[in-house]
Amino acid sequence: MPLVLATDAQKAERDCVTHAAWGSPLTVEQFHQREVRLRAHPWCREGMRTWLLVDDGGQVLASCETFRTDSHLRGPDGVATPGVSEAIASVFTEPALRGHGHATRLMDQVAEHVAQEGQDRHAALLFSDVGAPLYRRSGYREAPAWDWNLPAVGGLSTHAVDALLCDGDVPEVMGRQRRPDVPFLLWPSPAQVDWHLERERVYAELLRRPRPEACGAMVGRSFALWAMMARYGELVVLLFDAESLEDSMALMEAARGVAHRAGLSRVVVWEEPGTLPWLARIPGASRVAREGSLPMLRPLRDGLPPAERVTFSRALWV
Repeated sequence: MPLVLATDAQKAERDCVTHAAWGSPLTVEQFHQREVRLRAHPWCREGMRTWLLVDDGGQVLASCETFRTDSHLRGPDGVATPGVSEAIASVFTEPALRGHGHATRLMDQVAEHVAQEGQDRHAALLFSDVGAPLYRRSGYREAPAWDWNLPAVGGLSTHAVDALLCDGDVPEVMGRQRRPDVPFLLWPSPAQVDWHLERERVYAELLRRPRPEACGAMVGRSFALWAMMARYGELVVLLFDAESLEDSMALMEAARGVAHRAGLSRVVVWEEPGTLPWLARIPGASRVAREGSLPMLRPLRDGLPPAERVTFSRALWV
C-alpha cells in the first residue's frame, strides 16, 4: 500500500471527511476555511505535509499531517547538534475502514520515510487523544502528562508585570529565552508560536468573538506566552519561562485576568520540570492528569533519551 503526499484537492476532501472528528463547533465549510488558513501560514508552508495511505486503486485508507520541528541532540562529545523532528497530527481512518491496521501501517511508513530523509532526523512526536496503545505499535512511547488549572478571575490587574505582549512581540521575547542544557531538546520557533495565534485569530473571526487583549506577559527576564482555545473556553499557556516564584505568580495573575476579560473559564498550563516548582506554590492552582494530548515519541536514530525524560511544551502541540 503506497504512501503519497496529498494534492490540494485531496486535502480539501480530507477536510470534509475529518470534520466529524475535529470540526465542532465549526460548520464543514468553516472547518475547511480554518484548514486553508492554517496551511497558508508561513510555518506550515515551510514544513507541513499531508500524507495519504492508499490502496492499489487509489482509495485513501488513512491520512495524517506532519510538521517540521527544530530539535537538538547532544552527542557523545557533549555538543548539541541541531536537527529536525517531525510532529505528527490528524491521524484519521474513516469508520468503515477501521480495524484493518491502516493507521498503524501509515504511522510506520511515515516514520520510516522521514528517517531516510537525512542524518539530522532525530525523532517523530505526536500528542495522542486516543491513549497510548495504538501508537505503541509503531514504536512510540508516552511521557507523563499533567495540567495545572487556574480559574479565570475578575478584578485582577496586571500591575505586577512589566508589560502585556502582543503578537508582534513574540520573536523578540523568544529570542531571549534560555535554551535548557538537556540531552535532547524539542525547540518551538516563533513561527510555530504564531501558528497557534493564527488558530486563535481564525476561531475569533469564524465564531465572531473577541480575542484576548494580550498573547502573553513579561516581568524582568521571565515571560509567558498564551493563546485562546475558543472551542474549550480556555487560555492555554504555550511557553512559560520564570526565574522566581514572584515572577510566576505575577505572570499567572496576568493570565487569569486576561482570560476572565476574554470570557474564558480558566488558564491551563502544561507541567514541565522547569515550571513544576513554581506552579505547585501558586495559590488556587490544581494539578490534574491530562485527558488528551498525551505526548509520545519515536526515536529515528540512536542516542535519544526515553520519552519520559523529554520536555514537551504546549507550543509543540499540533
